[in-house]
Amino acid sequence: MGKKEQVKKRKKKILKWKYLLLFFFLLIAAGVYVILTQFHIEKMTIDGNTRYTDKEIRTMLERNAYFDNSLIICLMNRIRPIKGVPFIDKIDVTYINAKEIGVDVYEMAVAGCVEDMGRYIYFDKDGYILESSEERFTDVPCVEGLTFNKFVLHEKLPVKDKKKFEQILEVTQLIRENGLNIDRIRFSIADELILYKDDIVIQLGKNENLEEKMMNLPGILEEAKGMKGTLHMEEFTQGSKTVTFIPKKEKKVNKKQMKAEEDG
Repeated sequence: MGKKEQVKKRKKKILKWKYLLLFFFLLIAAGVYVILTQFHIEKMTIDGNTRYTDKEIRTMLERNAYFDNSLIICLMNRIRPIKGVPFIDKIDVTYINAKEIGVDVYEMAVAGCVEDMGRYIYFDKDGYILESSEERFTDVPCVEGLTFNKFVLHEKLPVKDKKKFEQILEVTQLIRENGLNIDRIRFSIADELILYKDDIVIQLGKNENLEEKMMNLPGILEEAKGMKGTLHMEEFTQGSKTVTFIPKKEKKVNKKQMKAEEDG
């Protein structure tokens, strides 16, 4: 084989590889074009989110994938799932079709919170700290009167009175189980549990028959809705079900005094 023929053959081989590479490049480019243009999300069904809006969840997913694309979002959620978002355990994404995906948000189960230096320390049913935030969630009871030293995220809240904290954890668990929305929890001077719901003070008494009291509390609060006063459940048992409601006395205004203040 002559030198010219060898050169000619080499050129043909190089040209063949060039065409082959061009073909693969065009194939990849066509695939990218189809993915970017044909998988634009038109519907995203989001379930399980209470701490974040649908728009905020969608923004998280799009930032994680860099694209508003059903295929890429599903792929990135598997390769690099979203982590480190306050109060969110995980987010699952389900591919439905090119234009639609389903999103299931699994939030951390918050039992209660304590206020410290203008921030709210949220903890779970076992007393482990989930997050520290300036935001106060109205569906989470705030515990008053607990003292603790320096806290560390994801570790147990270092409350000095362990016995009281165990009672608090029991109460917050029962609050969640019975679908109650309690504003505040505290202990009286006599170490009796007191709950607050809107304008109603709920005196639970000592840590006795607590499960029975909390099971019946939703129905009792429904009957007392819109009322102001103190609900005494200290003597409540499954047998007696003794409940006393004492309405709050409105302060009487002295009209003469008001007139004198206005004149003054």
